Amino acid sequence: MKEGLKVSGKITIRSHPAGTLHLYQSLVDLGKVALARELLADGEVEVEQENLIVDSSNYGIDILVQYLISAFIGSFNFPLGIAWGEIGTGSTTPSAGDTGLTSPTNRAAVSYAADFGLNTAQLQFFFPDAVLANETYYECGSFIGGDATIGTGNMFNHALFATPYSKSSGSDTTLEIDISFANS
Repeated sequence: MKEGLKVSGKITIRSHPAGTLHLYQSLVDLGKVALARELLADGEVEVEQENLIVDSSNYGIDILVQYLISAFIGSFNFPLGIAWGEIGTGSTTPSAGDTGLTSPTNRAAVSYAADFGLNTAQLQFFFPDAVLANETYYECGSFIGGDATIGTGNMFNHALFATPYSKSSGSDTTLEIDISFANS
C-alpha cells in the first residue's frame, strides 16, 4: 500500500447583497457566530474549484515543513497561520514556484476560520461592494504573514478561475479557501 500525505485546496467565491458584512459583524458581536457563518454560506456561488498549494523555498508546503521541524531547529521564521487573501485580474496559469498573484487588486484579512471535519482548514475573506471594483477577476491566493499591503507575506496557495468572476454593482464578495489534508 502506498502511504503519504496529500495536501489539496479548494476555493469558492460567493456574491452577497451589499451590506452583508455589516450584518455578519453584528451577528458575530452578538455571539451568534453560527448564524453569521450561515449568512455567508448562503451567498450565490460564483466560482468553485480546486487550486494549487505552492511549493518553493519559504512558500506554501515548505512553510508547513519548516513548522513541523521548528522545535528541533529552535526557530520558525513565519507567523502562524494564513492571515490574508487576495483577488486579482491576472490570467497566468499558477505554478508551484509562484510567490504572488500575477495582477493582485485587493487584499482582505481572514474574517472567519475553522477546523472543518478534522482535516480541513476553512478560511474566508470578505470584500465589501465599496472596496472591490466592478470588473472581472481571474485569480486568488492566500498569504502567511505580511500586512494589509498587497503582495506582502508568503504565498500559500494560488488559483486561476476556470470561470472568471464578474463582480457586479451592489454585491459583496466572499472568498473561501479550504486547505485539506488526507492520507493517500
